Amino acid sequence: MSKPTIIDISKATGFSKSTISKALSDSKEISIKTKSIIVKYAKKINYKPNFYASHLRKSIVKNVAIIIPDILNYYFAKVLKGAQQEFFNRGYDLMCFFNEESVSKEKKILEKLKNGSIAGLMISPAKNPFSKKISKQLIEIQDYKIPIVMFDRVVGDFKCDKVFIDDFQSSFNIVKHLVSKGKRKIALVSPIHDTLIGKQRYDGYKEGLKAEKIDYDDDLYIPLNSGNTIQSEITKLASSKKIDSIICIEQHITVAIHSLLLNLNFNIPKDIAIIGFTDGPLFEYTKPSITSVNQHGEYIGKLSAKILIDRIENNNDLDFVEERVPTSLTIRKST
Repeated sequence: MSKPTIIDISKATGFSKSTISKALSDSKEISIKTKSIIVKYAKKINYKPNFYASHLRKSIVKNVAIIIPDILNYYFAKVLKGAQQEFFNRGYDLMCFFNEESVSKEKKILEKLKNGSIAGLMISPAKNPFSKKISKQLIEIQDYKIPIVMFDRVVGDFKCDKVFIDDFQSSFNIVKHLVSKGKRKIALVSPIHDTLIGKQRYDGYKEGLKAEKIDYDDDLYIPLNSGNTIQSEITKLASSKKIDSIICIEQHITVAIHSLLLNLNFNIPKDIAIIGFTDGPLFEYTKPSITSVNQHGEYIGKLSAKILIDRIENNNDLDFVEERVPTSLTIRKST
């Protein structure tokens, strides 16, 4: 069923499109009685005006929004920095929102953004394990012809521009690096095992082992959940000498494992090497410093912003792009 239009309201009420547009904008030129008739019918057919198109005709929309999960996450902070620089250089004002990994909060943010106050949206959706569903609010924003760039976390078959890192290849390359250092008993610690990103990193890890002719051992895969704790799992594996290296795909847990190994009197990296995701100062200033995956957040922010601006200013009907950004390893003393 097609979306209701002003033409539908005009046919049903007998008022001109100009009168209807003014009534829906609460213009003082239109009588209260006429407004009441028009608004009542618009609600009846669930008509929603395209504020974005209206503002574009007036050339006043230079606002864009970004929704990120957590500003305290170093990677997302770098994405925000890169995006803000690009938008500022191109004359756009940026509004920033945090979904705090809450799907319900994210829906409320999107609901507020439907009012035509933005020309485009960058979003990294809240964690929603393996979900291929997109919120009704995000679909409605796109229905209003507001361009969307989804970055880092891409969801299902939703059609929009997307920018994300090559998570599979990242884990594959880590395994290769550890083997080059003489490590073959490689554990993977994943607090995001129930997400698409977590699965891609897990798949890359398994394929990396296979490429190095190392048998996969399910005991060395540690998906963190309420049924286990990182301290007990790592202590058990390390003490039994079942591991000689650890990959951890969350920054703060990587540091916690690093501290635990030192407290257990293991030598890093001689006894057990360790690699984490999301390179940053936290890894640089631990002793020994931690080898980590650089996800190039600032570049991803700039690239996403460029794609969004091009979509806003040039053509909203071009084919959507998908940019897969390679990562790199910052080699430090933990390997």
